[in-house]
Amino acid sequence: MKKAYIYTILSIFLVFIFVRASVATSSEKTEDVVTSEETKKKPYSTEQEEKAYELFEEILTLTETSDIQAVLPQMEALYLRIIKEYPDIALAQESYWRLISLYVDKSTPPSYEKAEDLYNEFLKKYPGSVMKNLIEDTLSKSYYKNEKWDKLLKLCSPAFDEFNETGKLANPNPMFMCAEAKFNLGDLEEAEKAYKVVIELFPKSNRAATAKARLEEIKKRKLNYPK
Repeated sequence: MKKAYIYTILSIFLVFIFVRASVATSSEKTEDVVTSEETKKKPYSTEQEEKAYELFEEILTLTETSDIQAVLPQMEALYLRIIKEYPDIALAQESYWRLISLYVDKSTPPSYEKAEDLYNEFLKKYPGSVMKNLIEDTLSKSYYKNEKWDKLLKLCSPAFDEFNETGKLANPNPMFMCAEAKFNLGDLEEAEKAYKVVIELFPKSNRAATAKARLEEIKKRKLNYPK
């Protein structure tokens, strides 16, 4: 009964990513992941999947503690086991995201070196994975929150390059974060360009509203400190 409940919970995780991220999204919030109808009917179909989900069940049990900091090493070890021992199942890719989230959101201070090493490893193993956007969103929000502007710029610059090459963007968040990094690093000219792209391509988004406010601020700065 407990396993059936656990697998029902797991059905909140996987296909939202594998369905939603395959469609270009402009959502500005990281949402939970959902499984496919097939997965709902069949929690696992191979021995590897069964073993991996057993490890994940252990992680879920650990999260029930009131002192999450105390169990972080155990959770880390279990996620790493899923990643290393069962790399060919979908849960392995999700485990990269969940472990990176632990490193940047639950560790004090954030373990950016571990998170970035894991992110780079993920890119090499799963270059076409739809989990990439979710991982980058998690990293960018943490960089933003902790004012790691250089790290944020490095992470989000490909969005700027993509627009320069194609004139298209699927999501306003990377470009907006790129603009914010440039703005806070004092590169107002480039920040202005990025904010304008967000406004042009996603005029009804919340990011566009913030971008307009930033442009007004840049305008005032230029008036007060002309070249």
